[in-house]
Amino acid sequence: MARGEARGTLDYCILGLLQGRPLSGYDIKRIFDRTIDYIWNAGDSQIYACLKRLHAEGLVAAETVIQVGRPNKRLYRLTPAGEQALQRWLAERVPDRFAKNEFLVKLFFCGEAPPAVALAHLEQHRASVEAQLAHGRESLARALRYRGSRQRALAFQLLALEYMLAALEADLAVTDRAIARLREELARAAQDSA
Repeated sequence: MARGEARGTLDYCILGLLQGRPLSGYDIKRIFDRTIDYIWNAGDSQIYACLKRLHAEGLVAAETVIQVGRPNKRLYRLTPAGEQALQRWLAERVPDRFAKNEFLVKLFFCGEAPPAVALAHLEQHRASVEAQLAHGRESLARALRYRGSRQRALAFQLLALEYMLAALEADLAVTDRAIARLREELARAAQDSA
């Protein structure tokens, strides 16, 4: 990838997390999992590959910290070029949201499948949404307990979290209505065949 070309959202997530303090890859993953993974997730290998690329592009600097009794760790910090890249990205227009969603695509075509298949997809989706809601609510509780110096950053993090929770709650409501309709359809079909 040429310098400054086509960075992905994960790159900017990491640059954003590095604002204000140096962090190790382990710290970034831990903070990522506690703060932003409800809207963007990444595995360890993705984070470390991204850090390596950002370092090669000069957007982050790395320093090895010698530790006694523990493995040495590598701390990353934002460079001025990284700060500029992050600020340019933040100022860009957000692209229109035409997301790929395999669940909705399957649901779209479930009219060609038995109702039990659609019901299974909806019930699985419901369980997934409930798990995401639980995780989001835990994240919200943690964020509300935060008493650090970055209150302005926290205000926008809370806004993103509130937005995601509201979307998940709406998703759950629609899913519950669809499940109820399919269960009624299955019950009528069972009565008709009896």
